[in-house]
Amino acid sequence: MKKLLIIPLAAMALLSSCGTYQMSTLSSTNTTRDEKTGVFKLENDSVKILYSFAGKNAPIQLSIYNKLNEPIYVDWERSAMIMDDKSYSYGDDVVQISADASSVSTGKRLRFTDATIAAQATLPKNVAFLPPHSQFSKTMEKLSDRSFQPVPDSMFVKTKFPSYGAMGLTGKVAKFNRENSPLFFRSYLTVYTLKNNVPQFVAYQNDFYVSEMIRSTSGPESFENFGGGRGDSFYGSASH
Repeated sequence: MKKLLIIPLAAMALLSSCGTYQMSTLSSTNTTRDEKTGVFKLENDSVKILYSFAGKNAPIQLSIYNKLNEPIYVDWERSAMIMDDKSYSYGDDVVQISADASSVSTGKRLRFTDATIAAQATLPKNVAFLPPHSQFSKTMEKLSDRSFQPVPDSMFVKTKFPSYGAMGLTGKVAKFNRENSPLFFRSYLTVYTLKNNVPQFVAYQNDFYVSEMIRSTSGPESFENFGGGRGDSFYGSASH
């Protein structure tokens, strides 16, 4: 009798330890993606804006580089992630600052100055300051498993993936376009310069959607795109 009880309990423990991972790849209709790193980029004569979502539940890792010879400001209260017609502000009291700054001054002698800044600072909640030719980085809201719309099992196709070991990985894959994606969101970012102390606002809007989803009992570290920290890939738990 004892043996009959022990065997089912051991089997239940084994089954409960085997979860299903959900690994997603993002695409965008209006942002350039680096094919090597997966990082999304928007760039013009004034700014370079980078987006990365690598990690669990897609943390929004945003970097802004000021290409101008004058300061620019990021208005966080006018910036947000928009999903399902709901706005989630990027405003925060404490931000992480990581900047590389360089400048040239003229006078009797030409002087070059280089500086590296790495600090945590408490700033006004609604504004971030970027000196000329410096970069500002910030990690913000993570998505949750509940952010996804349900995906029918019929959309998934059983597939084998290359593996570092002798055996291939097995999982199910579903592919989507902008219209049928289970996850679509926009990032709305407002920056400005000052002209005679009057703000000159410019807004940048970028959209992102899940274009591929993999479900597997093998963890993300087994997959090259997800274990390597590509900016267009993230992982979580399957909700089904």
